[in-house]
Amino acid sequence: MPGFVTAGNLFPDPWQTASGPHGTCDIMRKLIESPPTRKRLKEIFLDRYQRQQHPPEMLNCVAHMILAIDQPDEMVMVALEYMSRRLGTCRGDLGFPSPRDAIYAPVVVHYNDSTDPLRCDDATYRNHSMVFRQAWGQPGPVVCDDVASHPLLADSRDEFLAIESRSILFQRLSFAHRTVGIMCLDYTHDAHAWTDADKGFVREFTTVFLGPLAGISHHWHGKTGALADGPSRRPSQAELEAIRLAAQGLSCDEIGEVLGKSGRTIENQLRNARIGLQAANRAELIRKCEVWL
Repeated sequence: MPGFVTAGNLFPDPWQTASGPHGTCDIMRKLIESPPTRKRLKEIFLDRYQRQQHPPEMLNCVAHMILAIDQPDEMVMVALEYMSRRLGTCRGDLGFPSPRDAIYAPVVVHYNDSTDPLRCDDATYRNHSMVFRQAWGQPGPVVCDDVASHPLLADSRDEFLAIESRSILFQRLSFAHRTVGIMCLDYTHDAHAWTDADKGFVREFTTVFLGPLAGISHHWHGKTGALADGPSRRPSQAELEAIRLAAQGLSCDEIGEVLGKSGRTIENQLRNARIGLQAANRAELIRKCEVWL
């Protein structure tokens, strides 16, 4: 597998390093500072370097993902369908919680109809159970070959047996040093021994393509994303300084003392930032600015 590192079976993440195939991680961060065009995404994710490193069927999937970049659910479905076909899994799902959230509720669930898996569209899972904590804490896949006996599922086994999961894989999604969400793939008929090739493929695809593209799509076009309610603008540096302190729980007067400004000035900066990002309140403003803080 091109680019695969044998030591530790780890695939290097070009977007997490200070410098990668496209120069620096700053190029990646710019994709969440202003909405990228499809042309720009193709220049980055389908350039000569990527064509040399990854198989044509993977890049064909990426091209279709970019075409659907402004429809997050459809874009994710394209990726899940490709992974299911490649691995022969019965189901796949993806969501955008953070490690702090109590519940993982997938936003998209893909079913491999040829395997007739149980539908579980409304299922939710405890995000702080052992297996999810393990998945949030490492860059590569977390696999449970046999759901019925794996020790990582000791405190959540019933949740997965209830949806007839027999073998499952969890993969954290990240982009430009930030956690994006999490993805699960499973088999529902028999236990499956996840091979190094399976895990290497999942990490390669999610690290280089799915994590970044899902993060970009969700940030700009998700139901609560920066463009969800119309045009938006990135807050100024001064506004971001105030928002960063607001995220720490400081009041406007306290922020003003730290920055050497009046509390009224801070109120105006936060209000202008809310208007610019179509945020209903301070909590929503902070959430929408997490990528810049």
